[in-house]
Amino acid sequence: MDSHRLPDQLEPNPHEHGLATGDAAALARSINRAWELFEGVVAEVDLAAPSRKQGWTARELVAKVGEWEFGRRLADMLRDAHDGEAAFYDNDAIEERIRLQTADLPDDAVLEALAAARATTAEWLASDGPQTWGLVPTSSPLGPLPVLTVVNAMTYQLSITTLDLEPAGGTVPDELVRIGLSALIDTTGALAGRKRVTGSFTAITPDVIIGSGSRDGFWRTASLDEDPEHGPGVVAEARTILDVTSGRANVPHLYRTGELHVRDLTGLVRLAPVLDGIPGIPPMGAVGRALSVVDAVGGLFGRLRR
Repeated sequence: MDSHRLPDQLEPNPHEHGLATGDAAALARSINRAWELFEGVVAEVDLAAPSRKQGWTARELVAKVGEWEFGRRLADMLRDAHDGEAAFYDNDAIEERIRLQTADLPDDAVLEALAAARATTAEWLASDGPQTWGLVPTSSPLGPLPVLTVVNAMTYQLSITTLDLEPAGGTVPDELVRIGLSALIDTTGALAGRKRVTGSFTAITPDVIIGSGSRDGFWRTASLDEDPEHGPGVVAEARTILDVTSGRANVPHLYRTGELHVRDLTGLVRLAPVLDGIPGIPPMGAVGRALSVVDAVGGLFGRLRR
């Protein structure tokens, strides 16, 4: 597999682990900004209104990203890293538990839990935690991944949740969509690195081009000045890519209308091993679903479901 050429801009250096080994200050700012933007959206919405996610209210969607003792917290992530217990966990089950146990709580409690999650994340990013634990594997819905990669992947969940809150009155910030897209591509690179797959994946949108290349267990994620025109990729609006990867879009329709284009299917097939052993892709872990855009042209990744 090492004979496969990657786009020059996405060829990783030895010991490179995507955004987690890049500009630490810039990554922290990006993650904190995503939480800030998300809280701003939540302030706009009618929490009692239905969301885009069928059967869920806006309030229930906000609650699931808050910090709860009966949920999955940053402290739990760090404990798994410390104890060497990096594995898969069922995020759908956790979210359903949060949904049930917060059903009778006042809205203020839900908003306080959201503020607590944001504050906990910001405090950890400002500490020596990223340097000490950032590259240590921890549990995620996609299996073992570096702690900082998982913390960054939360911005993808925030971006998807923001899109889901739009019917309840939320205004979707383009900046948050871009941050979520970057996390999506970076975690796809992390999955390829974990499987020691050599390959790349690029998202080409009108506003930003983001790619990730993997070789020998390492990966590089980068914003590109221009389309490398080489390797597997998806061409669409950023929102469309997020909707496709989260299972909220009619992919065949997007192909027919030209709103979605996937190139280098042969290269995508070479990326198939990154999904081996993943039992399912819950919301936060749906980053892996970036590869499922080929569902409509052969069903290669049809098991990627929400």
